Parts: sequence; structure tokens; C-alpha cells
Amino acid sequence: MTDTQIIEELQKRLSIPSGRHLYGILGSYLALERFVHSLQQARTPEGKAFPAPVSLNRGILEEIPEGEFKELVENEPRRPEPTANHVKKAFEAYLRSLLGKKKLLVLTGLEILFTYYIELNLLRTLATDDKRIILLLPGYRQRGEVLLFPGLVENSCTLPVNFIANNHMWELNE
Repeated sequence: MTDTQIIEELQKRLSIPSGRHLYGILGSYLALERFVHSLQQARTPEGKAFPAPVSLNRGILEEIPEGEFKELVENEPRRPEPTANHVKKAFEAYLRSLLGKKKLLVLTGLEILFTYYIELNLLRTLATDDKRIILLLPGYRQRGEVLLFPGLVENSCTLPVNFIANNHMWELNE
């Protein structure tokens, strides 16, 4: 789909007052960057500009105090579980903090969640009624699956089946 077609679909879906409001935009990193530029030129159903994307990678890392982070990095090769646990807690705190300030989020940089196998359901749970989340996902659909981060990892990551409703996910034209 074109940027404009996806933005129009988003505007329609965002105007619905209640229900699940988790959306996904698939494409290459380059296509997603182009889409962000188009999205920033558009307006939400309330007439406001769409918010700039927020990097979950950056936010999660900033949530972990520097001293703890240094210790986690040093011990991670021997004991990866504490690092994953810290990332999970930081993800929860950061996402809740963002949604406490804004009703509409555009999120990018989800690689850290997949690196540490962090459960994504918090995104689904919190994206309801007046809280809306748009995920910018580097990937594409293939045989009923959504493959993420192609070319960045040896084994492709896949988005959990039915994590985002089919009619809430769109794939950008290159």
C-alpha cells in the first residue's frame, strides 16, 4: 500500500472510540523512514499532528540506571537472565510512562524486545480505548507470517500470530 492509503486507513481506525488500538506498519527501514515523514505531514482524526516516533530501544536503555547497566553488561555472557529481566521491567515502566503522557504513540526500535525474548502482550493490553499504539516494524508478510528484521539476524524473528489484527496491519510499498 502507499503511504497515503495507510494513513487514511489509520485515520479511519483511530476515529473509532473504543476497542483494541494496536496497529502495525511493515516495510524496510528505508520505507518506514519515508512513511514517518508522510505521517508527520498528516493529521489525526482530532486534527492534531501525528506524534514523532519514539524508539523503544533508546527508552528502555535509558530506564536502566547506568551503574546497573554496566554490571548487567559485564555479567550477561555468564548470566543473561538478569539482563532480560531488567529489560522487561524497563520496557513496562517506559511504556506505561509514555502512555501516561500521550494517548497516541508511534513506536520504533523494538529490536531489544526480540533480542531478549520479551513478551509483547503488554503492547496489546495497553492499546485499548483511549490509548493507541502504532508500531513501525521492519519486516514483511510471507506465507501467513510476519517476518521481522530481515537480514539483521541469522534466524528471522516472527511476530506472534494474531498479535496485531490483520485489518490493523499494513505493508508499505517500496
